[in-house]
Amino acid sequence: MARQKKKVFENSIRELSVIDLILFDHRSIKEGLEILIDDDADKTKKLSIARSFLNSVQMHSLAERKSIYAKLQSHEELHFNILEAEIEHGIVDKKVKVLKLKLARVRTLKDEVEAELKVLGELIKKHIMEEESEMLPKMREEVDEETLHELGLKFMKIRGLTHQQLSEYPILEDELINWKDSVQKISSQFLSKMDKYVENLKH
Repeated sequence: MARQKKKVFENSIRELSVIDLILFDHRSIKEGLEILIDDDADKTKKLSIARSFLNSVQMHSLAERKSIYAKLQSHEELHFNILEAEIEHGIVDKKVKVLKLKLARVRTLKDEVEAELKVLGELIKKHIMEEESEMLPKMREEVDEETLHELGLKFMKIRGLTHQQLSEYPILEDELINWKDSVQKISSQFLSKMDKYVENLKH
């Protein structure tokens, strides 16, 4: 009986599309970034989640690039969305590597590193919001189900998602734009921060 249930569950996982799996993975990333961008959050708490957050972002980025972008970058309707996402991933990936080195042996979170984590969190939040409100719905419209399921299996493998992790959310509803603040225009202050952010990456 247990073996039969396991087989049914594994079959249901195979039916998950890459969109379902991306939304699933976004959940934990969102939880982490909300803490990192919160000015009132305790520094000790931020430091305690920072390393695992950076690892999750790094693996999520790798899985998206290898499973989705490589396959769909030549798709006429999705080309610009993917190009934009790849550029954002490039910025995020560089900063993640730098921050992982800075956090490797520290016991306290310095103000400068805390600020870097906040800016990174804001950039990732913007990226996720755009992905969930624009690219994923467009993928659902433009890409056939069989391909979405194939990409889902590849994403799951590269990301290292286990059946145990996925069993925590057996039913993945559409969560597009499920943010408390919803989608809003990016402020000029935020864009100014991004300019400084990109400039710092050159040094």
